[in-house]
Amino acid sequence: MAELFEMELEAFRTVLAAVESHGVDDPDTLALMEYNRRIHDPAPRSAWAPVNVADIIAGRVRVEPPEILMRADGAALLYPGKTHMFYGESESGKSWLALIAIAEQLAAGRSALFVDFESDAVTVVGRLMALGADPVALGERFAYVRPDAAPKPGTAEGDAFAELLGQRFAVAVVDGSTDAYMLYGLNPNEQTDIASFTRQLPNRLAESTGAAVVLIDHVVKSNDGRGRFPIGGQHKLSAVTGAAFYVEPGKGESIGAGKRGVMVMRVTKDRPAQVRARSGAYRDSDRTQESARVVLDSTGEISAFEVLAPDSLDTASGEAKPFVPTLLRSRIEEFLNAYPGASRTAITDGVKGMKSRVSDALADMVSEGLVDVRAKSGKGGGYAHFLADLKLGDAPGIFNHSEEGLTRSSN
Repeated sequence: MAELFEMELEAFRTVLAAVESHGVDDPDTLALMEYNRRIHDPAPRSAWAPVNVADIIAGRVRVEPPEILMRADGAALLYPGKTHMFYGESESGKSWLALIAIAEQLAAGRSALFVDFESDAVTVVGRLMALGADPVALGERFAYVRPDAAPKPGTAEGDAFAELLGQRFAVAVVDGSTDAYMLYGLNPNEQTDIASFTRQLPNRLAESTGAAVVLIDHVVKSNDGRGRFPIGGQHKLSAVTGAAFYVEPGKGESIGAGKRGVMVMRVTKDRPAQVRARSGAYRDSDRTQESARVVLDSTGEISAFEVLAPDSLDTASGEAKPFVPTLLRSRIEEFLNAYPGASRTAITDGVKGMKSRVSDALADMVSEGLVDVRAKSGKGGGYAHFLADLKLGDAPGIFNHSEEGLTRSSN
């Protein structure tokens, strides 16, 4: 209050000076104008000046929870005013997910922006209409731009960009990150260029328009580096202020025209930490959690979509179910079908995968009654492993592990 009073007092001092020097005969009007100018257009504040954290301490200012790309259970994945990333291999469904977020917000009466460096207006608008977006909403509240030059100050592109920054959007999508970097004369593999690009485009869009900004990117081509990081690696993930998601098709459920497919979203970074809290089990191999399974049914005239909670999440309790290594389990099952009675050593050596994880998966299968363990008789002893539904009489023999490989025992 004291600060506001000082501003008012200074404003009226200015008015009195103007009246004395220029003989203004309407001081009330001039006072109101000067007061409004001081309140709404204060002097520029240095970013190095300490931030007043009183409102944060008092709880009046908090990180906004995710509100966009809502799952069927009520949990959302994208944060307003933050930057995000969808990345994955080609045709994994990254652009479709971004368009689903836009269709959702248009249906809610909000506006959206699509900055396209990869496709064209016909394709993008056509897909939105296929998702059921209202043509009137598209015409009134959807902005599509296809830039071919950087928005430098003093140019037509710079003026158009400034106009976009003056609007409010719920979602802003930047599709084709690599081409976007090239437009700005930057290298997506250089750390300093990543920082520069982030400040110039995604951060400005998020801060000025209030949008949940989504950058769409690809994974690196090398199989050794694929999975957790987009092109440019860790530096791009570090620049994200909201959440980043690795997108992969559901097993045997790829999307396409006339098909029903599934896109799996796995969170790889979540700075505000509110998406991970509502995600599924942790996967050690790439340090990700499944956040959503998005079903896209394009078998009809309209492509129906549904954003579901992950399979590994107990929607009743909101707790993640323990991770079940289904691939390793299926490999162990195939191995025991071929070599019933094999020892633990034979199984961990013979099943593809890290030995420690194969051993853990086998132990879980034993504890759940899926695999039976029986003591071997005769010389050497040890334990034999059988699938639980395999009768002893059906077993062609017990297999032992030796330097020569798996050999059938006479016992």
